[in-house]
Amino acid sequence: MIVPSRGRPNNLDRLVEAWRTTSSGHADLVVALDDDDPALYQYNAHRVAMVTVGPRQSFVSWTNEVAVDHAEDYRFIGSMGDDHRPRTVGWDRMLCEALEEIGSGVAYGDDLGAGPVLPSAVVLTSDIVSELGYVLPPEVSHNGADRFWLELGRALDRTRFLPEVVIEHMHYTTGKSAIDHIYLEGAELLEEDRSALARYLAERFPDEVARLARNLAPRESAPRSLRSARLARNLS
Repeated sequence: MIVPSRGRPNNLDRLVEAWRTTSSGHADLVVALDDDDPALYQYNAHRVAMVTVGPRQSFVSWTNEVAVDHAEDYRFIGSMGDDHRPRTVGWDRMLCEALEEIGSGVAYGDDLGAGPVLPSAVVLTSDIVSELGYVLPPEVSHNGADRFWLELGRALDRTRFLPEVVIEHMHYTTGKSAIDHIYLEGAELLEEDRSALARYLAERFPDEVARLARNLAPRESAPRSLRSARLARNLS
């Protein structure tokens, strides 16, 4: 599960606590941090499976880089924000098992905001990442992830929404957190990202979906065992 973060070490601490009380061990938490983050050394890097540090990137760019780097190591690749909180015990196992049933696709739970309407935290099979070369369209930088994942799953007819799996989104728009400079930066990019995503969906998306439909494994040939790679890297 890939989580880019900037300027929010307390957010990550709260995510880790929720993770430790709910995860069944089917997922590794991978955090991506900017090397120019003033709060970089306030992060408790030892508490997660792996930390990647590098030049500043957007949420989308970080997620894509880490996902592509490790698509061969994991059967499943996930994405959430540092303001998500898993609430359901065994959420990781349940999402992975849902994807095992369909072979390839997108699975998500209830974020207690949009519900089934938009997936704000997802798990995908890594063959999608390997085939596309990204988890999110590189044309966008911060906004539109949920819309893309929804459209992708629908277009492939390979989506699983699990209402019994709660991964709460503690977003400021729902009154669950205070607005901060990261939220403000994202809001400033909203219209730009919306336009970029609209162009992608109109121009590139149909060809990408057709390619995935040709190359993804048939549902009945899905592997039944979970692959997991335990990777560790510390801040230096």
